[in-house]
Amino acid sequence: MKPGRLLLCVLVVVVLARVASLALYPLTDTTEARYGEIGRKMLETGDWITPQWDYGVPFWGKPPLSFWAAAATMAVFGVNEFGARIATLIAALATAALFWRWPHAPAPRGAASMAAALVLLSSVLGFLMMGAVATDVFMTFGMTLSMIAFWNAVSRGAPGGSDRWWFFVGLAVGLLAKGPVALVVTGIALFLWLLWTRDWRRMWRQLPWAGGIALTLALALPWYLAAERATPGFLHYFIIGEHWQRFTQPGWTGDLYGGGHERPRGAIWLYAFGSALPWSIVALVLLRRKPVSGQASRPSPDPQIAYLLCWVLAPLVLFTLARNILESYALPALPAFALIAARLLMERERGGAASRVWLLGLVMPVVVAGLIASGHERFSDALSQRVLLAPLRNSKLPIVYLYERPFSGQFYSGGRALLVKEQPEIERWLATDQPAIVLLPQGRFDAIGLAADPRWKVAGRHEGFVMLERRAAH
Repeated sequence: MKPGRLLLCVLVVVVLARVASLALYPLTDTTEARYGEIGRKMLETGDWITPQWDYGVPFWGKPPLSFWAAAATMAVFGVNEFGARIATLIAALATAALFWRWPHAPAPRGAASMAAALVLLSSVLGFLMMGAVATDVFMTFGMTLSMIAFWNAVSRGAPGGSDRWWFFVGLAVGLLAKGPVALVVTGIALFLWLLWTRDWRRMWRQLPWAGGIALTLALALPWYLAAERATPGFLHYFIIGEHWQRFTQPGWTGDLYGGGHERPRGAIWLYAFGSALPWSIVALVLLRRKPVSGQASRPSPDPQIAYLLCWVLAPLVLFTLARNILESYALPALPAFALIAARLLMERERGGAASRVWLLGLVMPVVVAGLIASGHERFSDALSQRVLLAPLRNSKLPIVYLYERPFSGQFYSGGRALLVKEQPEIERWLATDQPAIVLLPQGRFDAIGLAADPRWKVAGRHEGFVMLERRAAH
């Protein structure tokens, strides 16, 4: 087999396996179904400015880029799991494609870029996230664009080239994908690198800061202003609440859309190591080896490696003291780790692009396939209302959730499922004579004693919810 053929084959298998898996399991509550439903509502209503938590209720938690993308792909592929998820996979593949713009010399650009793409896409977090409805992949794409463009622009001897503008485009992508946190993470990475190089003058000389900042604002600011105008109060909640209080207040209670995710301080480091498996272990092993014979010598310390390490450290430093974090917050570090790991593998693994070590890229596709086949909770209907609502796809009956309504209930009902929480309204629906479908938590069903109510027939039960159908009057 030619050098690099095995590497390419494994990369293709990883991508095809993820594409094939997109439609094999439902959008799960709460995050995936929430973001999928927001994208579906955007497509249905045509309101591309204000993401909606419910009809007419704004969702201020995230900017709209991932929702725009999901709505666009659902318009093409249909309102289903594949249509909702394929947008994120495209963003992940676009991130991997940027590796071909990284200067891998002396390693061949094609082989080294494929190696980095495989590390990124077949790592635990990379493989899972590129098939999930999520915002983090879009932010990671923007940061990767900025960081690679910055290196290419600043490392040249004279100003010029498109990279100095692409850096600012990447910042705008981050602002529209996740918000100011994208600027903070990128800024920390560059600050750490500039502390190491002490070459501030080159940075100021090589990049068009005035024009570049104007470009970033021209791309991102119009949506922020339009969102505030459409729903006043958005900017205060999003900037102060989501970008300060969420990370500084343990168990932050100001979240309008759920609770905080309290974790021990420093947990982000463990998340980062776990997210890069199995390649994080491979990289540790290779660090103990010397480059194989024939490899060109590198300056010590290596400027490229120093730059990439600053990139890896940026999100970890930012979230070290944060208490409300998720595993996905380590994702922006993963492209830089992939570039480091690819170089280690090309320089220190005998066989380079032809090494059988690339077969490790098949670990995650095999694991996920096994989890899907075995009906693991994460890849089954256990966290979704799809099973309950599937029989109602062609029904014209009203669908009403009492007390609480999962987001998957909205998505899989096509937005038809109403939520009733006020007791008088609940009692009205339970006493109605009109044909209807009512769903409520099992505990509420038992407490009310509906099992003995002859007006209602149990039409289904699933994961803590009971579905009732109004019996025909005699």
